Amino acid sequence: MPPFSPQPAIPASAPSRSAFITHIGKYLPGEPIANDEMEQYLGRVGDRPSRVKNRILKSNGIQQRYYALDRQQQTTISNSQMAAAAVRDALAQAQLNPRAIDLLACGTTWPDLLVPGFASMVHGELPELAPLEATSHQGVCCAGVAALKYATSQVQLGHKQKAIAVASELASRLFKHTRFEAETALQAGDSLSYDTEFLRGRLSDGAGACVVSDRPAAHGLSLKVEWIESISHANAHPVCMYAGVEHPETLKSWMDFSSQAAAAQQGAIDLRQNIRLLAKVVQLGVEGWLIEAGRVRPDEVDWLLCHYSSHFFRSQIIDLLEKAGCMIPEEKWFTNLYTRGNTGCASIYLMLEELFNSGKLQPGQQIFCFVPESGRFTTAYLMLTVVDGTEPDQAPAWVPSSVQVQSPMVAPAAAPLPSVNSTATSVDLVNAPNPATAPVSSTTPDLAISPEVPASADLTVSAELLRQLMLVWLTFERELRSVPIIQRLYQGNFTLEDYQALLRNLRPQVVDGARWITRAASNMTNFALRSHLITHARDEHRDFQMLERDYVSVGGLLDEILTAEQNIGSEALSAYIFQRASGENPIDLLGSIFVIEGLGNRMAGQWAAQIQQTLAQDKTQVSFLTYHGENDEAHTQKLDTFLNADWMTPAIAARIVKTAQTTARLYRLQLEEIDR
Repeated sequence: MPPFSPQPAIPASAPSRSAFITHIGKYLPGEPIANDEMEQYLGRVGDRPSRVKNRILKSNGIQQRYYALDRQQQTTISNSQMAAAAVRDALAQAQLNPRAIDLLACGTTWPDLLVPGFASMVHGELPELAPLEATSHQGVCCAGVAALKYATSQVQLGHKQKAIAVASELASRLFKHTRFEAETALQAGDSLSYDTEFLRGRLSDGAGACVVSDRPAAHGLSLKVEWIESISHANAHPVCMYAGVEHPETLKSWMDFSSQAAAAQQGAIDLRQNIRLLAKVVQLGVEGWLIEAGRVRPDEVDWLLCHYSSHFFRSQIIDLLEKAGCMIPEEKWFTNLYTRGNTGCASIYLMLEELFNSGKLQPGQQIFCFVPESGRFTTAYLMLTVVDGTEPDQAPAWVPSSVQVQSPMVAPAAAPLPSVNSTATSVDLVNAPNPATAPVSSTTPDLAISPEVPASADLTVSAELLRQLMLVWLTFERELRSVPIIQRLYQGNFTLEDYQALLRNLRPQVVDGARWITRAASNMTNFALRSHLITHARDEHRDFQMLERDYVSVGGLLDEILTAEQNIGSEALSAYIFQRASGENPIDLLGSIFVIEGLGNRMAGQWAAQIQQTLAQDKTQVSFLTYHGENDEAHTQKLDTFLNADWMTPAIAARIVKTAQTTARLYRLQLEEIDR
């Protein structure tokens, strides 16, 4: 992906109509249920109170929720009936003849029936509607957005005039205590698995419905749909939230058991969440946010509706956005998680419904919605504009999709991203002189800077540089997961031979590290940067000895690693960086340092821990990776001063990003070549 690329050309088939959400309805079953009442409705598993409920509730911050259950654990209303009730509420607000609806798009996670589809059952509960197109959208949290996107696109294309998009969830009946009684583990006295308890403490029931029209409401406010994006990353990510399988790695379906009873005994029908992957879901969603930065300007957003499933993740989202320079002030955030609970794919509908009917919206305001889904890693984004029905509608400009995401991958845990602090808002650098597109030469005269480093940068340039570097890093991190040796590490199939091969192939790059840093320092005209690089080289010039000791400690021969041939990727990486370091004033190597030190800071420690666990090694046998995991953060922090320096120009920023991208790609090639 080019660092500062213009938007793609407008396609000839661009829609010529607008779509508006004119009314939003809801249905919440029964009365709100407080935390201390939960088990009165769900029942006690094994006739014992949950030992982890309070800890889970403290983390998620939810104070009350809604259940379509009574205290005898009997269902009070079906999922399709809740959806129908929300549709009727929206139609009543719109004072619209139900037979004017020509499309019904329905989303849910777990419908009442396996067959027929959810939309057919919802339509069956609404005899007042006419015969119409009815579509079912099943998933997890993004299923409701999928339904809304389909309804919106059909209106924009002129195929429909009045559509209903509805999302409904009835999760409570999945967590009734009686559903777990047949499980062999529970009969043996074990507690309910934490992955199930985690969901039991946060999921809620409810439904929301939107009327989508080709024109705004005649009176009052409407929400013009500017664009909706929904991106699945399942091609590269494991299952995170699941039901119907005994184990997410084997993916043995509940239908492949000898009987439903046998599946129930193994817990294969339980709804579960691999909580160890959740932080990655958040990070992946923010990565897409950065990609969308050309259309999501923080200073132009008036309301942020973020579907975080637990209060615990709010701070993580804020931390990622602040580091990327894309933070929307918290006073603009709107959520009702704490009073409605997590209603899955209906959550964004219920947030929009409450805000839409709150009296807080004003014409011209922009609403950005962010919906990460953990099922198998999907993320959705919506941009809406508040319009007044009395104002004439303007024909919409076609907003092309600019999201091009490579295969993302999951790391086993979430550590802080490489930090480059900036509080600036970003600017478009598309028209800036871009040396990244020019042939690479040994000198880069347009990167000349002052010999001294003043205190602060041109904030707009630095903010865009920061966003681009963060995107390079996030892309690099997830693409590493597709590298065979790293795949085996994350999947627990890593062998002692793999570890030895990894160390052998890393050593040449580690040996060369201090050398190219020293060469770059000798060619640097900026005194502060020169001093920093000299210090950096001094800190790392003996790192390879640590790596060699690790190799010998796990059965390798010292002569073997000393004489190992450099692989193609390692040669290419060293040649490229030495070539850049040999030019006059090679400030663009800050991009290489950002990537390589970020790898040490963020991933080396994780790899060390995973190797220790998989191979039963002690800490002294992974000392090289452990050291960099613990110490490279200091190096990334030193980059802050230079990336925010006031000599930073669009041309310098573009070259830094290009060098970071090239370094990331060649580093990945170095690891790919291990298996060739």
